[in-house]
Amino acid sequence: MHIHMRTTIDMPDDLLKRAKPFLAKRKMTLRTLVIDAVERVIGAPPAPFVLRDASAGSGGEEGSVSSEAINRAIDETRESGFPK
Repeated sequence: MHIHMRTTIDMPDDLLKRAKPFLAKRKMTLRTLVIDAVERVIGAPPAPFVLRDASAGSGGEEGSVSSEAINRAIDETRESGFPK
């Protein structure tokens, strides 16, 4: 025996307006769309988190920037902003 529970969903008017043509084209109900979406999200394994490499380099590679060079550039920028 299947047990069903009624619930109310609040959604932005614009989202519902955009959903209606989608539903009509596919001859499906909003109920079916919500059930399908929830099943997909719950059933799908979480996407792995991959942090892109945004490092400035270790200073030994061609084209890389060392921490010292960054600190020097910051100091020079700060110093040039003050009148002498």
